[in-house]
Amino acid sequence: AVVVTLIIYYVLFGKRHRRKRKVLAEELRVAQRQVHVLEEQLFNAKIEDIMASTPTRKNSSSQQPRQIRIFMDGAFDVMHYGHMNAFRLGRSLGTYLIVGVNSDESIKECKGPPLMNDEERMTMVKGCKFVDEVVPNCPYIMTSDYLDYIFETYDVDYVVHGDDPCIVDGKDVYASAKRLGRYRSIPRTEGVSTTEIVGRMLLMTKHHHMRHKQR
Repeated sequence: AVVVTLIIYYVLFGKRHRRKRKVLAEELRVAQRQVHVLEEQLFNAKIEDIMASTPTRKNSSSQQPRQIRIFMDGAFDVMHYGHMNAFRLGRSLGTYLIVGVNSDESIKECKGPPLMNDEERMTMVKGCKFVDEVVPNCPYIMTSDYLDYIFETYDVDYVVHGDDPCIVDGKDVYASAKRLGRYRSIPRTEGVSTTEIVGRMLLMTKHHHMRHKQR
């Protein structure tokens, strides 16, 4: 009786539920596209706000385009399209992008040794077309003193970081830049990270060796 009931239910309602799921899936895709468009509009508005609010440099001629210098930092271990997109977005907030590459030692102290060393990670960052200048041996944790050094030495207008929280020991790493009004965030690229890529490689390697042993 149970089997007959299930068959009748599937015949009467199964197709209806499938159609409903398809409609909902299509509505979700449309909504996601709309969200993407709105995010792009919001980001463009942010760029316009930065351009309008950044004062003209003392040494620049009024006839020359205003240069807005952006600084962002990271480990950039096993470079992927998420890093490239961050550089693209960071560069779009100004006219000159300076990227600080965290040192091997500082990464090791905070999250374990990177897969690629200082020189390899520096070379990859330098190769990105959105990057104008690279700063080596940056600390993994930004301090107020180091950010002041960056602002002064590299004549930086804004520090940029992803919109994910950057909290260490209960403190916001970029608190000092935010207090100065010289911090801007960019949306994080979802679906990719160095940790995820490494995990994927380990799983594939394990699967490969298991198949090899079975032969």
